[in-house]
Amino acid sequence: MSTNEKTKIKFDILNKINEILEQNQIQKIDKLTTVNSSINTSYLGNIQVFDENKVESISSKLDEIFNEYGTCSLRTEEVTSCCKPPYKNLSFKINISNKN
Repeated sequence: MSTNEKTKIKFDILNKINEILEQNQIQKIDKLTTVNSSINTSYLGNIQVFDENKVESISSKLDEIFNEYGTCSLRTEEVTSCCKPPYKNLSFKINISNKN
């Protein structure tokens, strides 16, 4: 997969994630982390969801999007901070094969 293809996929995924977040009135994310290997390109990110009632719906929609590109893992973790209200952190990793 070329560098241009990787960049395009990264921004496509980011835009689709942010559309879902905007529909659910959740703060958008600015970037995805890219990890390159000889076999896969992986995109990683985290989303903070303060409304627990929206977590399942958002997770389901993200899973649909991510599976269009490759394999994915999506994890939810409860976070309690001294400076913010408690929230759910959705962390994800999307693996896309470098083979065409």
